[in-house]
Amino acid sequence: MSFWTWKKKKYFIPLLLFVVIIGLMTVLGDRGLIRIYKLSKARDVIRMHNEKIKTENTAIRDEIERLKNDNRYIEMVARKELGMVGKNEMVYQFEKDRQ
Repeated sequence: MSFWTWKKKKYFIPLLLFVVIIGLMTVLGDRGLIRIYKLSKARDVIRMHNEKIKTENTAIRDEIERLKNDNRYIEMVARKELGMVGKNEMVYQFEKDRQ
């Protein structure tokens, strides 16, 4: 074995070990590729949830505006949800068939 071959092996093994350790840290570490992938998926779920909430907020704002300004809508809600009737209206109640 010549001097140069032994010297090359002397540096090759630590260099290889260093590269393997850096590779493992890149894939498995706290800031590794696997963690980044999981965080990306979690971010996507949160974004979808945020979009759903924005849509719900818009619908609620629209309903608030209608309740403030639209008398017909207020009447419809009062009839449907509260069972109210207007002036000069008669309510007929029918018994359910008993069997």
